[in-house]
Amino acid sequence: MTTQDTEVLTSISLTHCDISGNTLSGSIPLSLGKLYKLLTLNVSTNFLHGPIPYDGVLVNFNETSFVGNSDLCGKQVNKRCNDGGGSASDSQAPISAENQGGNKKNSGRLLISTSATVGALLLVALMCFWGCFLYKKLGKNDVKSLAMDVSGGASIVMFHGDLPYSSKDIIKKLEALNEEHIIGSGGFGTVYRLAMDDGCVFALKRILKMNDGFDRFFERELEILGSIKHRYLVNLRGYCNSSTSKLLIYDFLPGGSLDEALHERSEQLHWDKRLNIIMGAAKGLAYLHHDCSPRIVHRDIKSSNILLDGNLEARVSDFGLAKLLEDEKSHITTIVAGTFGYLAPEYMQSGRATEKTDVYSFGVLVLEILSGKRPTDASFIEKGFNIVGWLNYLVTENRQREIVDPHCEGVQPESLDALLSVAIQCVSSGPEDRPTLHRVVQILESVMTPCPSDFSYDSS
Repeated sequence: MTTQDTEVLTSISLTHCDISGNTLSGSIPLSLGKLYKLLTLNVSTNFLHGPIPYDGVLVNFNETSFVGNSDLCGKQVNKRCNDGGGSASDSQAPISAENQGGNKKNSGRLLISTSATVGALLLVALMCFWGCFLYKKLGKNDVKSLAMDVSGGASIVMFHGDLPYSSKDIIKKLEALNEEHIIGSGGFGTVYRLAMDDGCVFALKRILKMNDGFDRFFERELEILGSIKHRYLVNLRGYCNSSTSKLLIYDFLPGGSLDEALHERSEQLHWDKRLNIIMGAAKGLAYLHHDCSPRIVHRDIKSSNILLDGNLEARVSDFGLAKLLEDEKSHITTIVAGTFGYLAPEYMQSGRATEKTDVYSFGVLVLEILSGKRPTDASFIEKGFNIVGWLNYLVTENRQREIVDPHCEGVQPESLDALLSVAIQCVSSGPEDRPTLHRVVQILESVMTPCPSDFSYDSS
């Protein structure tokens, strides 16, 4: 690092830095210690490794700033480094004349490691761009594959008489789908709009088969998902079993996704609508956790998986798919099934999903609804935070109400404080400190402005 680089770093006025839960890898650069105005630091729940520099401001931070990086060592985490018996602090003592050569080598290694970390981030961005490019270029090929699937001897499975059509009629409609019918695409597959002759509309999700054992496993799990019925869950009506894919048939929700309503439409959601959406999502998830059999951990709670009906009431979608595809060891999911920004710290570290990891994701969802901003919005990143870090900072300043979307009309201070209290509990760093979703529903019903009578908690 040159003298000019040092001057640039020391001139940066960054005081709070929260880059936790971002899958960063590599070593912590010495240059981070040159941010002399830094007051808080959180690099927890990443994949960082090696000695933590004991230099500059980094000496001021303890284990809580680095938790969830099992391969880090040094005084800050009370873990000796395997460098021949020396600790991180030993290897980073002031430079003397006789060890300058060795430190130059270490600096070279550090530069390579730091470059690797930056390179990895650029690679992720490139992959995202390339994925969007491929989706646009290859979308038509996906539709062609779908048409070939259903014309090659496909069969229709209906749950509980939920599809009042013949298999022949459904397959005929599937064969007619083209790229104009695509209404979405995500980690689980492409989604189409399927309209029947009587005017009923459904959503069709295409999931590719992965191996020879796919059919038996998938069909057993789909039977379970098809039996789950609740007002605040998207109804799975049946599926088409083709030679190379499963085509899941769901209710179509005309209000689109919550993600679209919050971030892509000019019309702002009124405060009462946001409250009802939060309540509906909480009730749907509480049913999955506590009342359905078997109980289900969602694993991918986010605004794009909360769909809205014509009255903008919430329905939880894609429940059960993350576990189903992960258990199948397909290439659709990885060890962590979910979306960054919504994931609980312990889930990022272990890959083990529980009801409490869902509670954390729900807390992030509440903050997204309140703020009108995605969990990794640029305005948070510029301040060195994600949405949870920003909330925690505002709480320390007793300014938590400032997280609310300034464009939202009809905000009620009492219900706002109740929602903030629930969100703060849900995004607690320790899973044991988070409430259950059943408890969340009870809290919301007892302290929020009463909703219409049809919002009473019903687990049937």
